[in-house]
Amino acid sequence: MRQLAMKFGIHMPQKGGFAKNVERAARIGCRSVQIFAGNPTSWKSPLLNPEELKKRSEVLQENGISPLLVHAPYLVNLSAVKEEFYHKSRQLLRETVERAAYMEAPFVVLHMGSHRGMGFDEGLELFASTLKTESRHWPEKVQILLENTAGGGNSLGGSFASIGYVLKSLKNDLLLGVCLDTAHAWAAGYDFSTSEGFKELIEEIDLHIGLENIKALHVNDTGTPCGSHRDRHAHLGEGMIGEEGFTAFLRYPWPEDLPAILETPENGTDWDIVNLEKLRFYAGANGESLPNSREN
Repeated sequence: MRQLAMKFGIHMPQKGGFAKNVERAARIGCRSVQIFAGNPTSWKSPLLNPEELKKRSEVLQENGISPLLVHAPYLVNLSAVKEEFYHKSRQLLRETVERAAYMEAPFVVLHMGSHRGMGFDEGLELFASTLKTESRHWPEKVQILLENTAGGGNSLGGSFASIGYVLKSLKNDLLLGVCLDTAHAWAAGYDFSTSEGFKELIEEIDLHIGLENIKALHVNDTGTPCGSHRDRHAHLGEGMIGEEGFTAFLRYPWPEDLPAILETPENGTDWDIVNLEKLRFYAGANGESLPNSREN
């Protein structure tokens, strides 16, 4: 089936060493992985070691895993009101993209941040203008993927309309893509727990973003009600989205080789096995059944 050509993978933990984690990911059936290039909650990037980063790329190639996605640190906020945080965010994102280039990662996944009381429209404009300015410092082979968020409060990126605004306003300046997160879409108020609901979701995405701009998926269940604006990931099948919603989502004719990354709880444990098998089940793999055991 065409859907099974999607490159299922996990957000890979940092603990235990890069090479060992890549080997484990390949062993459990991953075809793509996502990582943080450093501590996701620290302003300080690890020391830049180009040779070590290039070796990571070789390890991925040796284990047949591609593409590598790099997730930007959570602290990055290109719409920050405070000057210190704003400039730190620009520098940290620049360093993240640089490290992604050395590892030959084609994508850096970025949250759109928060306007912190500046005003939604003003925050969106600042985010877009900062991306345009910062892109001059990025290697051309790395593409930024804007990830939809749970929305609510001062958060940007909770609606596909807001993401689409940034894509359209910068289309002549830089190439952007989108990473579609299922848990975040649900929390933002997009109910795709039924086939009809998923159809409406796809129509909304195509209207504002363009399906051709979806370059990666984050496939996560969630324990919070639709529209809660709370980001709480859950294991597949143990949250509120449900089998019908995930089946519709994963059997949609997404492009071949589209990376579909799990950001489920307890990553790096045998829960990865369970969630990968559920991905295959929902996608309609012949002979698959829902898993009832985990890796020993």
